[in-house]
Amino acid sequence: MPQTVKLEAFKSWAKDTAPAARAVLMAKVFAQMERERVDAYTRPIFESFKFQYCGELAGKCQLTGPIADPKHLYLCDDPLVPAYYEDCDKAHREHGFTGPHGHCPALTAEHLVIVAENLLIGLAAPIFGINVPDLTLEHREKYLDLLIGACLKESKS
Repeated sequence: MPQTVKLEAFKSWAKDTAPAARAVLMAKVFAQMERERVDAYTRPIFESFKFQYCGELAGKCQLTGPIADPKHLYLCDDPLVPAYYEDCDKAHREHGFTGPHGHCPALTAEHLVIVAENLLIGLAAPIFGINVPDLTLEHREKYLDLLIGACLKESKS
């Protein structure tokens, strides 16, 4: 049975929750900037390896030729993939990253976006009864847009 939400209760929630909504937006901006920064110094490393779709994996996905995006390395069984990741880890250190070995600063920032989004969804759960596992990716984005928009609007009132 859908829950009835009183407009004044929602407005009050939105105003009180505005800092969490702003945290989501700040995390998104930081993650985008971090992704661009990390890609700028890891792209030349990736291109130096000249990975190809290869072996048994390539046959399953019907892809051949060079891999153009590091996100597709899971489709490559090249024994040099671990060396690529090790070179990236060294580059992360050279660019100031102090996180755990084998972690990427861009992926770490992107993970923090998900954490902040989940917290905002969790804060809205008592009002709307919607929890993180209830949302598809498409609905999640729309729901977050609505929550953030409401929070920012009410915080200006």
